[in-house]
Parts: sequence; structure tokens; C-alpha cells
Amino acid sequence: MMRSITVPTRTITCISGSAGFLLLILFICTSSFSSCAAFIAAARSNGGANAKAILRGVRVFGGNSETSPPIITRAPQSVFGSQGSQQEATANDAAGVIGSSFVTVEVDVQCFSQPTFIAMLVHCDASWKEDKNFAINDPSLRITQIQVFQANTFSNYFTHRARFTVPSAEIQLRFSGNWKAKIFDVDDLTTPIAEARFFVVDQETATSLTILTDAYSPRIGGTSPAANLLEATITAPPQFFDENFHTVTLYRTWRWNEPINIVQSADQSRLEQLYGRSSKISILGFSTGQKRFRITAVPAENEYRVLDIRDAMRFPATAAPLRFALADLRRNGVMFMRADDGAFTSEGVSPSRDEYVPIEFVLASEGAPSSRDIFVVGSFNNWQVLPDWKMKYDSTLQQYTFAQWIRRGRHNYLYASGVSNTKTGGIETFDYEECEGNSLTANHTFYALFYYRNPQFGGYDALLGVAAANTSRRNR
Repeated sequence: MMRSITVPTRTITCISGSAGFLLLILFICTSSFSSCAAFIAAARSNGGANAKAILRGVRVFGGNSETSPPIITRAPQSVFGSQGSQQEATANDAAGVIGSSFVTVEVDVQCFSQPTFIAMLVHCDASWKEDKNFAINDPSLRITQIQVFQANTFSNYFTHRARFTVPSAEIQLRFSGNWKAKIFDVDDLTTPIAEARFFVVDQETATSLTILTDAYSPRIGGTSPAANLLEATITAPPQFFDENFHTVTLYRTWRWNEPINIVQSADQSRLEQLYGRSSKISILGFSTGQKRFRITAVPAENEYRVLDIRDAMRFPATAAPLRFALADLRRNGVMFMRADDGAFTSEGVSPSRDEYVPIEFVLASEGAPSSRDIFVVGSFNNWQVLPDWKMKYDSTLQQYTFAQWIRRGRHNYLYASGVSNTKTGGIETFDYEECEGNSLTANHTFYALFYYRNPQFGGYDALLGVAAANTSRRNR
């Protein structure tokens, strides 16, 4: 788990971006080289000659493309089916491909000796609970041939990167569904240092996803009520049992920890809790004809913010935290640039500059501070609302700040407001409307995954279909 960093700083220069509004201030330590050395030492804390590997970052993507989702499709086809190449040409890049033949997993760690890893592959049900069925979760499903590369000499935050692919010559996956790759240090097989989620789909059915314009009642007064209605449809061959198609889970691309579940039950019209509020769901029809899974009032959210730190001259890795000259502002239907559909990309970053850079995020409170905690969420932390990424409020400057090491590249991010459990420290509920608002022009791709309860081998949740749609193609 990454942790926040706090370093005394002073302003030395201002750099103007090409767009004219992305001004950056470079901060360095106040007491010359020794303080900067202390800053770097903080990143290497918890160390020692015999220290275990410390996780710095993990990601998983489809094939060899950083912008492809971690979906293995055994019968690849176009997301848009027979609708034609014109539809595909105008679609978002992430929605233009239904999946890949394999996924790539990368794990960055800090370790003072060459680490050795193994990865155990675990099948899960539709809600990501690990199956206890040994016929499905064979203990021999493990990858031992994991390449480990040493970081470049400029790197201060991580020392090694492990990389492997699934499936591989060493291991194949027999069953479709939700999968976890649990990565262990060979010296400790009791606790994984990282987990990566991915999907395996057997495209046995005809599927589609439609996005319609909708509205909802925001928690914060004055917030745009813009929302989406999503309808996922499936048509299956007659050998499949209709009632076994029990769940469709919707995800915004790269936000695999924020499932939107439409689950079949005895009550075919009910409410689903989404971001602490209720959205109506309904399931209609039969899979042999057309079975429709619908959810209403999904907040549209806003276009993602962009953090581009690919330029090593503007963002030197040896400096203390870099920050924006002007604080980020709260938004409500306003966006300044087109983002990347939530993806992280390292294109343009040379191997010698592939490292982590200390960045300080600043968000203006614009009046009274929020009654909730504010978190930084983005591609740099796998789109998870985490206690370690909570911002601190400065009552004098009336702004929130948070500093962290970020992998060099182009990132997308948002600010979330949430309620933390005072006893456990966990996040009880969160949403993005307070800091980001909603906009129907936000460029978000949704993926729909269709789960079928396969009664064979003791029963498991198989994935027999996937569909995707981008909000830019919303039917109004």
C-alpha cells in the first residue's frame, strides 16, 4: 500500500504549460541536499538489508496494450457486433476492442535484494468472493516463471518490476469468470503482496449495451442531475437455462473495484444501492429471446482530470513534491480537456526515465470545507478510494493537499468525498458529485459482463458474454 508523504517546501520557479492554464510550481527542500536526501530516504523507509518487498504499484491490462481492459475473450469480436465499421471508427479506443487473448500483469516493488515471486490464480464468483470449490480452484494454478527487472538508476521509489502474462506456456485457464492473480514473495506464501483482477469470457451469446439519458436527485444541492440509464441485453442459445443468467455487472473502464450489479431475484423490480443512494433495476424477458438487465439513475459524473508527467525535464525525479501553481477547482458540468477514459499510459516515457515522481495535489475548498473526507482517486491507485489517499485540509489557505509518488506517464483522476469509519478507518460510502459534478459530455466507456451459473464441476459463475458502449454514443 502506498503511503502519503509530507515534506517542507519552498517555491523556486513557475513553468507555463502549452495550454496556458496548466501552470506548475516546482517545490524543493528548504535545507539543500541533506533535506532532499531525507525525502528520498522517507520513500525507502521500512527498509533494511533483510526487508521484504514493499509494494509500490500494480496494474493489469489486455494483451500488450496499456489502454485495453483486462478482459480475455476466447472468441474475440467487435464490441458493436454487426453495426458496422463506421460505428467502431467513432467509438472510444477502449471500447473498440472487446478483449484480448491474454492479460499482462506488472508489479512494482522496493526491495534491497533481487526478489522472486510466484502468482496464484484464483477463480471468484460474480461478487469477487473466492470459490472454495477445488475442482475450479486447483492449487496447482500458479505461475513460477515471473520475470523481474531492475529499475533504472534514477529511480528512488521502486527498485524492481515483475511482469508476467496469463495465460502462458506454463499455465492455461479452463474456466471463464472472474479471476484474481495473487502475487507472493517466495519467502512468504501466507500473505500476497499484491492482487490483480481480470476477466475471462467465453462469448457464447449475443450481447449489447445501450446508454440512455436519465436524471437523478443529487445529494448536494445545485449539482447537475445528469445521469445514465444502462440496459444490457443478451440472447442465448436454447441449451442455456434462462434463470442461470443471474447477474450483469457494469463497470466504468479501469474502475474494476466499483461494480454496478444488476442481480436477478424473486422481486424483478427493486432498488440497488449505488454511491450511497438507490437506483432502480429491472430484469425483463427471456434469454432465448432477449433478456434485458436495466438500471436507472447512474450519475453521469464528469470528464476525468489529467495529470501528464511524462516530461522528465519539467518533472525531475530528484526534486521534492511538484504541485500545481493554481489549485484544482470543484466542477459542476465543466471540463477543460479530453481525458483518456480513465487509463494510464506510459507512451513516450523512455526506459531510463521510467520511475515514480513525487506529486502534490491541491484542491481549493472554495468556502467552507466539506463535511466529508476528500480523497484523490485515479489510474495511479487503480481507481480505489483508499484511506492512505485522504487529503489534508489547510484552514489558513482554505485548500486540501496530498502528496504521493506517482509513476511517470499520463494519468486520469478525480476527487471523491466519502465517510470514513472512525473505528476501522475504512470507507463506508463515497461519491464524486461534490467535487466533480455531472456532465453528459463526459467520455466514459461502460462494460457489461454477463454471468451464468454453470452447474457443472460443483457449480461456478461463468462469463458467457461481454458488451461495451461509450457515453459519447448515448441515445438521447
